[in-house]
Amino acid sequence: MKRSLRLLVVLPGLVLLALTGCSGGGPSVTGVIQDKDGKPLADAEVEFIPFDRSENLGGDRTQTDSSGRFEIKPDKRKAPLKPGKYSILVSKWVDAKGQPLAPEDAPMQKMAGTAKNLVPQQYNNPHHRSPLSAEIKAGKNDLGTLSVK
Repeated sequence: MKRSLRLLVVLPGLVLLALTGCSGGGPSVTGVIQDKDGKPLADAEVEFIPFDRSENLGGDRTQTDSSGRFEIKPDKRKAPLKPGKYSILVSKWVDAKGQPLAPEDAPMQKMAGTAKNLVPQQYNNPHHRSPLSAEIKAGKNDLGTLSVK
């Protein structure tokens, strides 16, 4: 009898823990990045870093699609964003011909200085605060349209 009672008490907690683990457990974030002319910034890197570096909130990065939209979803394979204030860094790297960098070539071209970032440095320097920031809350966060000028 004690064994079945213990199972009844523990089982719901295990089910809840399993369901939470499947979702990744963190907030989701969506938005759109525009350039200085109000056009969608396609193929741009978007990175979230804690506004206050002393806070252990984690961070995440993603890329915009052809319409400038980005999305960060909870992913159980990595630590999720935690609710808090984040700086948002944006960069768009292209080669000497102005074409987006192939993901496998990007690190080498950046290190070699053959790549160019089309976004002003104030939006992508991790050592200074970006003009873009957001307060991320638990659940869904739609940041709307963010502009890099």
